[in-house]
Amino acid sequence: MMISTNKLCRRIAPAVLCFFLAGLCHAQAFVFASPNTRTHLPDRVALASQDSFEQQNFLAVAQYLADRICPVLRVQAVAEAATGLDGPGAENSVMVFGCKSGQAEYLGELLARYGHQNWALIFIPRKDGPASKSTRAGKGIASQDGPERLFVIALPGVGLDQTLEQALTQTLEQMRKHGLTEGTVVAQENRILVYVWVKDSSMDGNIHAFAEAGHGEVQEIAGVGKLIGHQDRGQAQRILDKDISRYERAHGVAFSGLLWSKKLRDMGLSHPAKNSVVSLRKSSN
Repeated sequence: MMISTNKLCRRIAPAVLCFFLAGLCHAQAFVFASPNTRTHLPDRVALASQDSFEQQNFLAVAQYLADRICPVLRVQAVAEAATGLDGPGAENSVMVFGCKSGQAEYLGELLARYGHQNWALIFIPRKDGPASKSTRAGKGIASQDGPERLFVIALPGVGLDQTLEQALTQTLEQMRKHGLTEGTVVAQENRILVYVWVKDSSMDGNIHAFAEAGHGEVQEIAGVGKLIGHQDRGQAQRILDKDISRYERAHGVAFSGLLWSKKLRDMGLSHPAKNSVVSLRKSSN
């Protein structure tokens, strides 16, 4: 039976989709954002926050804005539920995949502004050169030419004797054990995907050791990560407002006017998240 690309995108996690459709995915950016403003939540609290209205609302708003900002070409933008980690702490978060670079930056800034965040993180795959490279853990380290990359590690799914929370907790513990404190973990029915953004090759060994310990496969996507905002939350909001205003003037849109509307604030009341994503990101709130 033939499956349309749009349907395929809904059934396969974004990074796994890149494994099979690298030619389509290399132009699609990754957006990481969070509604959480608390610091260093224990893992169990962050995971429990997946069921909170704060999380459900943010996820619904992310999907709503992505549907309108990022037109469907070959890949439809998809918002994934997430739980973020900031060193020893954690937070509920969201990852969006399927927007082009400029649209992704605008979307990320809107979401960061909506959640009163210090930062929005957008990873933009490189347009020139190969989009991705795949290696098996334990088969040697093979890195892209460019210094910045998004690693995607595909691990076996939840074990028969495990709950989802136990599997996610174990993955986070293994990441910390191997010195990884930034990235995103997506839990699926038959796999766990770990996304890690690196600026250079200093963490390559840690990433491959982590993948080998978990019997995983490694995918690398060359590109550039953009961390937009400021350490001071008030200053961050001003930076985001300025960037959002500049984009809207240039493109004739005004989605920022919806950010504090009743329409957006009431979203997510009856649409629970289907996927659990654990995100490890530096300075994410």
